[in-house]
Amino acid sequence: MITNWMLDSLTKILRTNCHADCKFIIEAADGSKVFLCHKLIFSCASEVFDRMLYGNYNESSSGEVKLNDVEPEVFEKFREYVYGYNDEKLDSYDFDTLVKLAEFGNKYLVESIKEDCVRHLLYRKEMFDTDELLRLFQCAHTLNYSLLIDHVSRDLKNHAKRVLNHSAIYQFSTDVFKSYIEVVESRLSEPERFNLIEMYIKYNDLYNDGPDTAATDTESEDEKIDTNGQVATPAIEGKGKMNGEYISELLGLIDFCKFTAKDFYEGPGKSSLLTLPQKYENLYKIARSCSHASGQKELDPFFSCNCYSCYGH
Repeated sequence: MITNWMLDSLTKILRTNCHADCKFIIEAADGSKVFLCHKLIFSCASEVFDRMLYGNYNESSSGEVKLNDVEPEVFEKFREYVYGYNDEKLDSYDFDTLVKLAEFGNKYLVESIKEDCVRHLLYRKEMFDTDELLRLFQCAHTLNYSLLIDHVSRDLKNHAKRVLNHSAIYQFSTDVFKSYIEVVESRLSEPERFNLIEMYIKYNDLYNDGPDTAATDTESEDEKIDTNGQVATPAIEGKGKMNGEYISELLGLIDFCKFTAKDFYEGPGKSSLLTLPQKYENLYKIARSCSHASGQKELDPFFSCNCYSCYGH
C-alpha cells in the first residue's frame, strides 16, 4: 500500500516531469506525442519495460521508447496509473478505455492494471449493451482471463438469440469465433450455428480456395449487413486465403444429423463449404436418422403396451 506521502511525491514528479530520464514517443495516425517519464518507475511496473530501459537495447542508451500499439490518450492514463497504482480513477473511465488499458497492460506484463480493469469491467458487466458484451468476450480471450471468459460466456449463452447475426461476431478472431460457436451450442439450432459459420467465413474471405470453389458468391456488398443495419468488415488479415483446417474444425462442431432434410437442403446443401461427397454422406445420415425415428414410432406402441395380447398370449 503506497502511503499518502509517497503517492503525493509520485504525483508531483509525474506532473512536473522532475528528474525525467526517458521519454515514450507514442506514434499515432495524426502524429506523435511525447511523454517524459522515469526509467525506474516503468522498470518497476513491468519486466518488459525493465529490459527495454536497462537491458542491451537501443532504448536503454537513447532513453527513447517508441510505441505504435497504443493511443496517446490510453498511454497517458496508463502512465498516471503506474505512478501510484491508484485504481480509483478507473471508476471514471468508459468501457473502451478500460478494455484498451487491460489489453495494453496484458501485452507489457503489467498485471496490476489488467487485474484492476477486469475487476471494474466485471462490476459493470450487467450494464453493458450487446456490442460491448461481444467485444468483452474478445477481450477476455485476448487476456486469456478464464474468470472473465466464464462470466461473459454465460451472458452470451443466455442472450444467444438476441445477438444472433450481430456484426461484432464477425469481428472475432478465428479462435474466439470458434469458442463462441461452442458457447451457444445449446441455445442456437444447428442450422443457425451453421449459418453463423458460413457468414463469418464469407465476411472474412476464408474459403476462396476451399471446396466447391466453382460455386459463385453472388452476395453483394448491400447484403453484408447484419440485422442491426451495421456493415460487417473483415476481422482477419490475409483476405482471400483459405484455412481449410480451421473450416473443418468449425464444421466439426455441427451435428448435421440434427438437420431436417429441408433445412439441410436450404443451408449446407447449397453451401460451398461442403464437398459433394460430404453432402451426400450427411444426407444419407439424415435419411437414416429419419428412417430410424419413423421405425421407432411404429414400434413404440408395441413396446409400451403391457397387455398379454401384444406378446401373443
